[in-house]
Amino acid sequence: MFALQRDRWILWLPPGMIVGAAFWLNAPTDPPWWLGPGLLVLGSAASLAFAMWPGPTPTGWDVTLRRVFAGLCALIAAAGLGVAAAHLRALSVTQPAYVGSEEPVAIEGWVVANDASDNGPRLRLLVRSIEGVAPAPRYVRVSVSDSGLLTAGRAARCRGVLGPPSGPMAPGGYDFARRAYFERLAATGFAFGRCRPAAFEGPRGWLDRQRLTLAAMRADLSAAILAQAPGRGGAIAAALVTGDRSSIDKATNDSLRDSGLGHLLSVSGIHMGVVGGLVFAMVLWTLSLIAPIALRFPVKKIAAVTALLVLALYLVVSGSSVPALRSFVMACVAFGAILLDRPAISMRGLALAALIVILIFPESVLEPGFQMSFAATMALVALFEMMKRAPHEPALPTPGPLIGGLQAITRGIGGVLLISLVAGLATDPFAIYHFQRFALYALPANLIVAPIMSFLVAPMAALAAILAPFGLAEPALQLMASALDLIAAVGQTFGDRPEAVRALPRPPDLAFVLCVMALLWASLWRGALRWGAVLFFAASVALYVAAPLPRIAFDGDLRAVFVRDGDRWTLVARAGRSTYARDRLGAMLGLAPRELDRLAAPETCGEAACTWEEGVTFVRSAEGFEAACQPGALIIASLPAPEGFAARCNPAVALDAAEVAALGGAFIYRNGETLRIERARSPAVRRAWTPRGVAQE
Repeated sequence: MFALQRDRWILWLPPGMIVGAAFWLNAPTDPPWWLGPGLLVLGSAASLAFAMWPGPTPTGWDVTLRRVFAGLCALIAAAGLGVAAAHLRALSVTQPAYVGSEEPVAIEGWVVANDASDNGPRLRLLVRSIEGVAPAPRYVRVSVSDSGLLTAGRAARCRGVLGPPSGPMAPGGYDFARRAYFERLAATGFAFGRCRPAAFEGPRGWLDRQRLTLAAMRADLSAAILAQAPGRGGAIAAALVTGDRSSIDKATNDSLRDSGLGHLLSVSGIHMGVVGGLVFAMVLWTLSLIAPIALRFPVKKIAAVTALLVLALYLVVSGSSVPALRSFVMACVAFGAILLDRPAISMRGLALAALIVILIFPESVLEPGFQMSFAATMALVALFEMMKRAPHEPALPTPGPLIGGLQAITRGIGGVLLISLVAGLATDPFAIYHFQRFALYALPANLIVAPIMSFLVAPMAALAAILAPFGLAEPALQLMASALDLIAAVGQTFGDRPEAVRALPRPPDLAFVLCVMALLWASLWRGALRWGAVLFFAASVALYVAAPLPRIAFDGDLRAVFVRDGDRWTLVARAGRSTYARDRLGAMLGLAPRELDRLAAPETCGEAACTWEEGVTFVRSAEGFEAACQPGALIIASLPAPEGFAARCNPAVALDAAEVAALGGAFIYRNGETLRIERARSPAVRRAWTPRGVAQE
C-alpha cells in the first residue's frame, strides 16, 4: 500500500501552498514579512536533511519514517511559499485607500468594462481624477441608471457618491472588499443620473492606453455579434466570445443559474477546454490526412502549439479575467506536456498548474471558481487514473458496424454520465459552502447541453472567426446564437421548476475543511489508502448535522432581520427593489428563494418596533426603545440607542445602529440562558481591505 504512494507525495505541495496563502489572507492582522521566507527556508532545509540522512539499510520502517518527516517538512516549506506569495501579491496591488463620504463628488475616468448586475449597468472606470482626492485610486465602479453611449474605452464624467467596497454581509459571508482590494477596485457607489461622455485624452501610460484600446475592440466585437445575431442567443454568444454579460436579461441569468448552467456564462475552464480541444483536434486531423506533412513533421506538437496560440488570442479577446487566466495556465500545462512528450492528463500536470496559479494569484485560493474548477478537474483526473490502472478484458472480435456503433454510442453516453456525476459530486460541497444551494437538475441539464456546446456552439464560433475577415460570419453566428438559444431554453425548462433549487444552511468551516480533506485524500493517494477519506467525510457530515441554527440573523444594513421560533422563520425586510440581502442571508440559513417569498413579519410588528416572544425586539424608531425596555431582552435597532438605555433597561443584548455599522451583520445563537454572537467583522481584524483598516489608514 505504501509502495504505491512513492511518487504521490509531491502532489500534496499545492495543497500546502493553498493552506499558507489562505492563512495569510484570513489572518486578523498582517503576519510578519519574514514568516513566509522563514518557513520556506527552514522547511526545505529540514526536508533535505531527513531525505539525505544516512541509514544502515536502504529499506525498513526507519527509512519510511524519515520519508514521512521529509514530506511533512516539505509541506511546511510549501505553506511558507504560499504565505510569501500572498504577501508579495498584496504589496504589488497596494494603493491609497479611499475612505469615502456621503457628499457627491465629480469623477472622471475611462470605461474599462460594464459589470452589469440585476439592478442595472455598473461602469468600471480607470480613474483620471476624483474631486477632492489626491492621489486618485486606480479603479472605481459606479452604478448608473443607463450606460447610454458609454461603452468600454470611452472617457466619462460622472457625479455620484462613492465609498469603500463592502465587507461580508454576515458571519462567513463572501468578502467582496478583499476581492476588490486585489483587483485594485478602491471604491464603489452610484451616480446621479447618467454619466456623460467626456473629451479629455487617453491615459498617459502606454499599457493603460493599450488596455483601453483592447476594451474598445471587445465592445465593438460584442456589438457586432448582437447586430448579426440579436436576441437571447446573441447576448449569450457575446458573453462567451468577449466576456461582456451586460446584454443578458435577468430572467435568462436566473434560469441558467437555477438549472446549474450558470457556469456557461463565465469564460473559464469549460470554454478553454472546448476551444483548445476543438482546435487541437481539427489541426491534428487535417495535418494527419496530408501524408507529406504527417510523415515528416510532428503533427501532434504542431497542433498543440496552434491550440495554445488560439487560446492566447481567445484569452485576450475575452477580457483576461482571473478564471480565464487560471484556465489558460492549466491549458498551457496540458499542451506543454504534449510538447515534452508527457501525458497531457496527469495529476502531476494538474499540480503544476495549481502551483503556477497560486504563485500568480494567491488570493484566488479563497474564490469559489478556483476551488470548484480544481476540485472537478482533480476528481476527473483521479477517475481517469483509476480506469487506466484497472485490469481490462481481452479484446473481442469486431461485432459489425451496427452493433459496434450502438456499443460506441452507449459507451459515449455512459462516459458523459460518469464524468458529469463525478464532477458534480466533487463541486457540490463547494457550492453548498459558498452559495448554500445546489441545482437538483444540474446533471440532466448539463448532459443535454454538453453536446450542444461541443458540436454546435464551438464549431460555429470557430467558423465565424475564420469567415469574419471576409464579411461572411453572419450565418455561422446565427447558427451559434440559435444553439445558445436552445441552451437557454433547456435552462429555462429546468431552472423555472419550483423544486429546481435546494437550499441548505452554510456548513461550519471545520466541516468544510474536513470535506475538502476527504476529496484530496481520495484523489491524491492510490490503492486502499484512499479509503481513509471515508473517515474525513464522516466527520464532516457529523459536524454539519450537529451544527446549530442561529436564533436571530441580520445583515450590516439591517435590510433583512430573520428570527427563528422553533422551525419557523419570520422576516422583517426593508421595502425596496433589491432583495439581495434577503436572498443571500436567507440562503445562509438554508431558505430557498421561494420559501423566502412566503415569509412574513410577526403579527406584533408596528411602525415603531417588531417584537417576538422571549423578548426579541427590532427597533425602528425612537419610540420603539421604550417598548423594548425590559431586562434580558434581545434588541436590534436601526438607530442609535438613547443615552443611558443599557443601564436603565439592562438588556441581554442591545445592538444599535452604531455598533451594527461598525461590526456588520451577526448571527445570534441561544442555548438556554447562554447567548453567543458571531459578527461579520471582528474588532480584532486589521487588514488593508477591511473597513476598519481603511479608516485607520
